[in-house]
Amino acid sequence: MYFSRIILSVCLALTTCSVAAIELTDSLHSLVLDAKQVLILDNTADFAPTAVSDVETERLGPNSIAVYAPENAGFYNLVLSNNITLKQVLVIVKKPFNANNKQLNNYQIGLYPAPYKGYTQYSAPNGFIEIFEKDLTRQLTPHVQVKNVICKQVSGFPKYLYVNNDGLLMLEELLTFVQNEGIKVSKFAFISGYRTPHYNRSIGNGKHSRHQYGDAFDLYIDEDGDGRMDDLNGDGKLTIADVDVLYKAFEKFQKHSRYTGGIGRYKPASHHGGFVHIDNRGFTARW
Repeated sequence: MYFSRIILSVCLALTTCSVAAIELTDSLHSLVLDAKQVLILDNTADFAPTAVSDVETERLGPNSIAVYAPENAGFYNLVLSNNITLKQVLVIVKKPFNANNKQLNNYQIGLYPAPYKGYTQYSAPNGFIEIFEKDLTRQLTPHVQVKNVICKQVSGFPKYLYVNNDGLLMLEELLTFVQNEGIKVSKFAFISGYRTPHYNRSIGNGKHSRHQYGDAFDLYIDEDGDGRMDDLNGDGKLTIADVDVLYKAFEKFQKHSRYTGGIGRYKPASHHGGFVHIDNRGFTARW
C-alpha cells in the first residue's frame, strides 16, 4: 500500500492530474472526470478490475483503488468484480474548456459570471461532456439519461453538457427517498437540468442560476405520462397542492442527507403542470 501511494505521489508530481475520492456504492453508476485525473475509489475491499475494463486502475490498499482517467474525452467502461457480482461504472472524461472562451467547437457556451460571493462552487467548469446524437439515450444513472439533463438550446452536434458526480448521486438517492416516503414514482420527469450561460441569459434567468453548475434540476412526477404533474395528494385535482407534496419530500430529503442547497416550488401553468427545483449549492435557499 505504501509503495503504491508513493507511485501515486510521483504521478501527481510529474503531471497536472488532480485527485478526488468517492465511495463505490449501489447509487454510483458513472464518474465524471477531467482528462488524466486520478480518482480514488473507496469501499472496494473485495472488488478487482476485470479484463474488459478500458480504464487503467491500481490497487492502493485494502479498501481503495486508483482510477486513472484517459487523456481523451469520451465514455469508458470500468468493470469491477468480486466473488458475487460485477459492478459496471461509466467513466466520462470531459473535454477541456477555457472559461475565457464563449464557444466550444462552435457550440455556444457563453461567459460564466464571476463566482457568486466568491464561492468556489460557483466557478466556471474546466471541461464539458461531449455529446453526439447517439449519446442522448446513454444512462448517466439507472434512472437518468443524457437527454433528461442536457441544455435545451437549439444547435447541431456535438453539444456540451456539464453535470457533476454529486448531482448525479443526489438524483438517485432522492428518487429512493421519495419512493420510501410512499409517493408512487418509478423515475423523475425533468423540466430542466444543465443550462449554458448563453441559454440561461436567453430565457432571462438570473446570472448565477445554479442550473449552470451541474447540480440543479427541475423535477416532477408523471407516472401517467400526460406530461404534467400527477395528482400526488389524491384530491382529484392538479393544483399547487400536488407540487407541495413533492416540495415537502425534497425538504425532508435534504434534512436527512449530505446534500444542502436550494428547493423551490413552481405552480402549474399553461405550459407545464408545476414542478420542484432542487440543487446542491452548499447552503440553504428556499422559495
